[in-house]
Amino acid sequence: MTIPLLFEAGPLTPADLRRFSTLFTKTAFDFFPCDTAQLMPLGEEEGDPPPELQDALIQIRDNHLPVVDGQGLELLLPIWGGETLCGLLVVRGGEEQLYGMPPVWLDEQSHIISREFYLLKQSCQDPATGLVNGFHLRGELEALGQDEADGLPGAPATLALLEVYPRTRDADRSLRYIVRAGSCLASMLGEDMHLHHLGAGIFGLLWYGVDMEQARQLGESLLLRLKRENFVTAHLGITTVTPHDPQESGAPEQLLAQAWQALRTARLRGPFSLCGHVTAQDIESHPFRKTPESVLRKLRALYRGKSRFSLVLLRMDQEPASNHFSKRLRTLLGQEKGLVLVNQREAFLFLDGLDGEAARAWLADFRNKMEGIGGSSFSMGVATFPFHDFKKSALPLNCRKAVQHATFFGPDSLAVFDAVSLNISGDVYYNEGDLVKALGEYRQGLLLEPGNVNILNSMGVANIQLNRPKGARVCFQKALGIEPENFMALFNLGFICLDDNQAPEALALWERALVVDNEHPDLLQHLGMLYCRQGRYAEARAVLERCEELIKKESRPGGEPMVVARWLGRACEALGENGLAIGAYQRAVSGNPRDAGSLSRLGRLYALEKQGHDIALALCGQAVELDGGKADHWYRFALVQAMTQDQEGAMQSLTECLRLEPRQAEAGLLLGRLFEQQARPGKARKLYEKVLRYSPEHAPAQAALAALS
Repeated sequence: MTIPLLFEAGPLTPADLRRFSTLFTKTAFDFFPCDTAQLMPLGEEEGDPPPELQDALIQIRDNHLPVVDGQGLELLLPIWGGETLCGLLVVRGGEEQLYGMPPVWLDEQSHIISREFYLLKQSCQDPATGLVNGFHLRGELEALGQDEADGLPGAPATLALLEVYPRTRDADRSLRYIVRAGSCLASMLGEDMHLHHLGAGIFGLLWYGVDMEQARQLGESLLLRLKRENFVTAHLGITTVTPHDPQESGAPEQLLAQAWQALRTARLRGPFSLCGHVTAQDIESHPFRKTPESVLRKLRALYRGKSRFSLVLLRMDQEPASNHFSKRLRTLLGQEKGLVLVNQREAFLFLDGLDGEAARAWLADFRNKMEGIGGSSFSMGVATFPFHDFKKSALPLNCRKAVQHATFFGPDSLAVFDAVSLNISGDVYYNEGDLVKALGEYRQGLLLEPGNVNILNSMGVANIQLNRPKGARVCFQKALGIEPENFMALFNLGFICLDDNQAPEALALWERALVVDNEHPDLLQHLGMLYCRQGRYAEARAVLERCEELIKKESRPGGEPMVVARWLGRACEALGENGLAIGAYQRAVSGNPRDAGSLSRLGRLYALEKQGHDIALALCGQAVELDGGKADHWYRFALVQAMTQDQEGAMQSLTECLRLEPRQAEAGLLLGRLFEQQARPGKARKLYEKVLRYSPEHAPAQAALAALS
C-alpha cells in the first residue's frame, strides 16, 4: 500500500503560471525594480504570444537567454520548468540600470526566479489532496485588498469554507476520505474556481465576481451534489470579501475568521447546511427583521379587543432620500389612529373590520389617492385576522412575508398573506441555509394549502438535506399524486430510491422525467450514470453525449463536465469503442488531474491500443498513488505491468488487489496465470479454485483449472 501523501509538486508548467499568477507576480516585483511584470504561459493550449513578442521568443528558444530592449525598457525572461520553457516574464519600466545588466547576470536571474517559482508552487501544494493550500488562499485574499488599495474597481467576491469531515477509525481512511472529497469537488467546480485544502477536510473556495446571494445558490448546489456522492456530512460557511487595507494587520485572517464563524453556525443547522456571515447591516435589512418594540406596542393597542381586521405593511420600493413618503401618508390619512410609522420607508396601516377582499378594495382606492399626490412607488403586504390559527401577535411578521411575496410581481404591487407567502419565506430561510426554519414555513404553508406541489417539493428537498429520506419520500409521492409528471418530484424521488437500493424504481422515475424534460443536464448526467451501472451502455452513451452537448453550449445550468466525461468513457469502453473512451477519459483528466478512476482506465486503454506502455504505466501508477484503496486500480496497474513483462510488479499489485477485494475474479485469474508462467502450478490451482468458490460459473477459471488437470 502506498502512502497517501504527495510531497513532490512536479516541475513548473504553463498552467502553474496562471494558477499561481498572484504569488508569482508579487515575487517578480521583489526581484526586479520595475513598473509592470506580466506572466505569459507558453504551451500548446496557450495560443501564440502577441505578434510584437514573436521575434524575441524565437531568440529565447534559439539562445536560451533573456532578451532586452534597452530603449523601450522591456525585458523578457524565460521561465523554466526543468529544461522546458514554460513561459515568459515580461518586465517593463522602472530603473534604467536593470536594462543595462550583462546577459550572463540576467540569465542567472532567469534561472533563480524560475527556481523561486518552483519553490512557491511546492510550498502551496497540500500533500494529502494535491490541491493548493491555505498559503495560496491567503495570498489571493491579500491581492484582493491590494486592488482596492490601488483604486482599482473591485469585483464582488466571496470566501467559502467547506467542511467535509471524515468520521473514520484511522488516519489512512481519514486521508482517503479527504482525497475523495477533493477529487469530487475538483470535478464539480472545474479549473476556474481555485479549490484549496486547508487541512482536516476543510476546503477553501474564493469565488470571484460572485456576491453573497449567488454564493448561497452555488453552495446549495454543491452540498446537494456532495450528498448524492454519498458523503456523510458537509457544511459551508460564507463571507463577503469586503475591501480592506492589505497593510492592515490580520485583514485576510479576519475574513477567514468570519467564514469560520459562519461554518460553526452551519454545523448546528443539519448534516448538509450552509450559513453566511451576518453583519449588523444584514440584520437590519433582512426581509423578516424584527419589528421595533415601540411599533408593536402601538399595534397591540390598535387591535386589542378587535375580532376582525386587516393589517397592512406599506414599504417604498426604493431607498428613501427624504421623509417625503411619511409626509404623503400623513397628508392623505391625517390624524387617523390606524397609521403607525416604522421609519421613513415603512409604515403599518390598521384597517378595522375589513377582511382580505375588502382590504384589497380599500387599498386600491388608497393607492390611487397616493398616486394623485405624487412620489415614489410602494408595495403592500396584507395580513388578516382571523386567519387559520395565526395569533394577532404573528400579523406584523406575516405582513413582512406578504411584502416579500409582493416583490415577485415587481414594484408597486400588493399581496395578501397566504400559503404562497409561506413558500416564499421558506425559500428565503432555505437559501440562507437555515433548513429547520425553512421546514417550519413549508409545514405552515401545507396546512393552509395541502395540495400545493411547489411547497411539497421544497419540503422534500429540505428533508433530503436534513437526512430525513422517509419524510422526503412522502412529500414527493404526494406531489406526484397531484401532478404525476412533475419533473422535480420525479427527479428527486429517483435519488431517494437509489439511496434505498431501489435502482429499477429510480430508473423508471428518471425515464418518466426525461419525457417531461429531455434537456436537463443534471438528469441526463445521473440517468447516464445509472444506465452504466445497469449495464445498458448504448443508452448511457447516447444520454451522456447529449449531456456533454448541452454543457458545451452553456444554454442551461447543471451537469459536471468532468464527471460526464468520466462516465461517457466507461460507456464507450464497455462498448469496445476504445478511441472514443480514450478521448472521454482525456477530457476528464484534463479537468481534474487527480481523477484516479479515469487515470487508471486511460492507462489500461493506452496499453491495449499500444499508444505507449510507459505512459500507461505512469497513469496507472499515479492512480494507485492517488487512491490505493480501490482494488480495480491495482488490477489495471497489474494488467499493464504484465503487458510490459514486469511479472514481479504485476504479482505484487494483484496481491494488493486481492487483499482489498478477495472476490475479484479477474485478478485471481491473472495471478494464477502468472504463477503458471513461473512453473508453480500448485499455487495457480489454489487461485483458480478460490475464484470458482466465489464465482462457480466463471468459464475462464474453469478452463484454466481443467488445463492443469
